[in-house]
Amino acid sequence: MLLLWVTFLISSCLSGAQAWGGWDFQNDRIRKLEALGIQEEKNLLVLTATTLARVLNETRFLMVEFYNPLSKQSQNLIKEMGKAVDIMGKENPGVLFGKVNITSEKLLKQEFAINDVPTVKLFVEGHRQWPIDCRGVIEAAALVTWLRNQIRQSIVLLTNREQTKAFINSRKLIVIGFFEDLHEGTVELFYDLVKDFPEVPFGMIEKRDLWIWYGITIDTMVVFQQGKIVHFEECEEDSHILRDLSKIVKFFTMDLVIEYNIETMDQIYDMHIRNHILLFISKNSTEFDALVKIFELAALEFKNKLIFLIVNTDEIHNIHVLEYFQIASWDIPSVRILNLTKSMKYQMPADEITFKNLKNFCKDFLDGLAKQQLSSENIPKDWDTKPVKVLVGKNFKEVVFSHRRNAFVMFYAPWSYECKSLLPVLEELGKKYQYHESVTIAKIDVTANDIHQMFLEKYPFFKFFPAKTDLVVPYDGEYNLDAFINFVEKEIKSQMESEEWTFEQEESDEKEDLSIQDWGKIKEEL
Repeated sequence: MLLLWVTFLISSCLSGAQAWGGWDFQNDRIRKLEALGIQEEKNLLVLTATTLARVLNETRFLMVEFYNPLSKQSQNLIKEMGKAVDIMGKENPGVLFGKVNITSEKLLKQEFAINDVPTVKLFVEGHRQWPIDCRGVIEAAALVTWLRNQIRQSIVLLTNREQTKAFINSRKLIVIGFFEDLHEGTVELFYDLVKDFPEVPFGMIEKRDLWIWYGITIDTMVVFQQGKIVHFEECEEDSHILRDLSKIVKFFTMDLVIEYNIETMDQIYDMHIRNHILLFISKNSTEFDALVKIFELAALEFKNKLIFLIVNTDEIHNIHVLEYFQIASWDIPSVRILNLTKSMKYQMPADEITFKNLKNFCKDFLDGLAKQQLSSENIPKDWDTKPVKVLVGKNFKEVVFSHRRNAFVMFYAPWSYECKSLLPVLEELGKKYQYHESVTIAKIDVTANDIHQMFLEKYPFFKFFPAKTDLVVPYDGEYNLDAFINFVEKEIKSQMESEEWTFEQEESDEKEDLSIQDWGKIKEEL
């Protein structure tokens, strides 16, 4: 099951190149740029004296090319800068790339003393007074390498308690490494980690008195959110690799609720938390905004315990995901939990998506009380001892397609109000046919047995399975005892008439065969 889910993540990524959803990154990026009054050309922000200050407030690292449009070297470097954007990833808010036309932005040319073109400068932490010159680098890969080295050098060395407190409270998310040796050993993993997260400020502490203050005894990476510790990760050189640390930091950089799309697939699977809760909903539905807000409240409640994902059911590339979780059109909106470690699926036991229902579902799952969605439940020992027989995936085909008895089956969900109101009616029907020579009344929980994929309808629904045939007769009448009885009796009568017609037809065929044989004998005698 885990392999299937990962396959869907990868295949969806390969099958299309469009993002979707309420958090469509490209649309959000465009809207944000429009709000800032900034245009984008070939991956680079078009910066002016007015917009430069705005962009500096939006990112930690801003790489800018000062160019002359008539310069061939300038144009070549613009192309390489655009490629560098693709390498770093547009979705990374911690680093942005821009360009300044010095022929029209003469004030900026003067401010930054631009004498030669092209000139590339890196602005760090919003400071425009001390940009770093990037000299002699003209290819995309080299630009990225140079940039990542600068990001690595941005690590803040913390030497006292006041400085550390101020640093921790300076941003929503802060990562600090406590290392005994700042030059070799496990600290090298930390240095490599920093290069991949330009949006996150990193600090380092070597002094033991600060270690004691935070309860640190060995090399450790600590994540702070809103000034509070949210994660400790001890860094032992023989058991940790860069990927482990990267997963942890990546998780804390993601939003509380994440859209499932090609921009986030790899990040979702790469996180260290292996429990995913998914809201399947149409982006165009009138209840989208309201349900997303409820989902966000639940995400806040179970932060760092579950990854909350939204799947837009309108997106064609998500069809495989819907099939994997057995989500039909009438199930939408719907909520599922997937445990990647044990490859288990769970369906929220409620028809209505409310904060209370979500909270109870998450709590039951984390407490080990949620009911797993299986291909089949175990067959109950007393499954056939009561008026209404209990079917599961393992005995379903054996009973309904036995060719020995007719079967009238209710497909239900145990938490559905309508289903629960009909179970007593089915019980009465079962009593009526309990000792019938050819009729079995049964029920099956379609939420706990994968039989649902064979009969895709909204629960509750009913089917009649005639004996001695593989036909299935759907029930489309009223949901009351008399209507059920009339339908079953009608199907029994139809079955008997069919058998009589078959018997008479066989007799007729035999007589015809005999008459042909007699005529053959007469011809021989003649």
